Amino acid sequence: MLSGEEETKGAPWGYNEDLGPKEWANLDDKYRMCEDGLNQSPINITNTIDAVLNPLTFEGNAKASTFENNGHSVKVSFSGSSSLNIDNEKYYLKQIHFHTPSENQINGKSFPMEGHLVHSNSAGNLAVVGVMFEVGADNMVINKLLRNLPENKDDKNTLKSEILGYDLLPEIKDYYRFSGSLTTPPCTEGVKWFILKDTVSISKSQLADFDAVMPTNNRPIQDINSRLILD
Repeated sequence: MLSGEEETKGAPWGYNEDLGPKEWANLDDKYRMCEDGLNQSPINITNTIDAVLNPLTFEGNAKASTFENNGHSVKVSFSGSSSLNIDNEKYYLKQIHFHTPSENQINGKSFPMEGHLVHSNSAGNLAVVGVMFEVGADNMVINKLLRNLPENKDDKNTLKSEILGYDLLPEIKDYYRFSGSLTTPPCTEGVKWFILKDTVSISKSQLADFDAVMPTNNRPIQDINSRLILD
C-alpha cells in the first residue's frame, strides 16, 4: 500500500515496535529504500519557497464503492473516473485512506487525522493529495463513510451512500508541493505530494470511531535533505 496504497508482496510490517518504521528496512530487502532513500515521506512542511503554482484541477464523478480495513489503514475505493491534472497530465483517483494522527506536519503542527487521495497516471506514477482534519463540527461526508466502517482486518464493506471522489476536500485548495515517497513499505520514491493548506472538520466522536478500528498508523517525520517545498 502506498501510505495505504499499492500493496507490495513482501515481509509483514506494521507500526508496533517489532515491525514498526524503525525496523522496516531490516524486514525485507525490498524495503531498503525506507532507510536509504533521500526523498522520504512524510515531512514537516517548513521553510517553503514562494512559487507560482497552478491551481489543482479536480474533475470527474467517480463514486466511492467499497470501504476496506487492510490492517494498516481503512481505505475507500472508487468506481468510475475522477482525475487531477498535474503538469499537463491526468492522474486518476484510485483510493483514499487515512492516518491517525497526521503523517505530514505543517510548521511543526500535527493534526488528528490526515486523508491521502492516491492518484496514478497511465505510466503508473503516483501523486497524493493530503488533506488535514481538525476537530470541530461533524463532517457529513465522514458520516456517510462511517455507516459502513470496516471494523476488523480484511473487512470490506459496500458503501450504500453516494460519496464522490472529491467530496472530502475543502473549498479552497491552495497547497504545498514537494517530491516524496510512499509512507509505507517499500517506501518507493518519485511520488508527487500536494498537501492542502485548508483543513476540514471532524468531530471528536467521528475521530473516536476511526481510532477504534485503525491503529496509530503514522510514520515518523523524515529528513527533508535537499528538497524544495513549494508554496
